[in-house]
Amino acid sequence: MRRDVGAGRILIPTTIRRGDVIDVRALVEHPMATGLFRDPEGHPIPAYFINDVSVTYGDREVAHFAWTSGISRDPFVEFPLRADREAPLSFTWKDNKGGVFQQTVDIKFAA
Repeated sequence: MRRDVGAGRILIPTTIRRGDVIDVRALVEHPMATGLFRDPEGHPIPAYFINDVSVTYGDREVAHFAWTSGISRDPFVEFPLRADREAPLSFTWKDNKGGVFQQTVDIKFAA
């Protein structure tokens, strides 16, 4: 059974040192309906998809993605990030029906 729409996960390495280039991976649960399909009774399924993703690291936006209905269900994104300071890393996913979903992890350096 699916969890609620908008449940997100951000995956970063467990050990990070200042200056490391880390792989950031994030997943959000969302049906990403294209608007091109019909339900079993033949009724159109309205478009329902994430169209804007913003990633901030501390006080700076470090990535921004504009998506369309062509992105698959439960979209996943990955990108490199230079860990140059301890700060929150936040994802904000927005969908075409006004939904806003957020997830944050703290980037902390290994002792």
